Amino acid sequence: MEIKKVLVATDFSPFSERAVDHAVGMAVKFDAEILLVHVIESLNYSLTDTMTVVGHEKALSVTATALLENLVKQLIDKNVSVRSFLANGTPYREIITKSQEEVVDLIVVGTHGRTGVEHFLLGSVAEKVIRLAACPVLTVPSS
Repeated sequence: MEIKKVLVATDFSPFSERAVDHAVGMAVKFDAEILLVHVIESLNYSLTDTMTVVGHEKALSVTATALLENLVKQLIDKNVSVRSFLANGTPYREIITKSQEEVVDLIVVGTHGRTGVEHFLLGSVAEKVIRLAACPVLTVPSS
């Protein structure tokens, strides 16, 4: 198996930092390009006490863009070829879509270790990516 493109999903948490580290290791070993993907989940609104709907998408986008740019600089400093993508939507769907558009050889995702009711209600992005991806998926545990 030849690995030339590695997509790694990041939410900027310690869990996804571990996934990025693993993706960097793979990229260095195989001289591959890393595609960093961050997804801003839909419905980022809140209701104030005056019943005003406040959209947070723009603020989230500005923050995520800055964090992605910082992460890209860190990887470039490690001599890794990297591109970043910011998407809006459902994380697992956007990860799958980008992996298909870019024809990646490997997807790397961190696991958050949800259990019990939280796992039942929210599911797992990693599990959905594993089930739907057209390429191999490397999951990196939280510990």
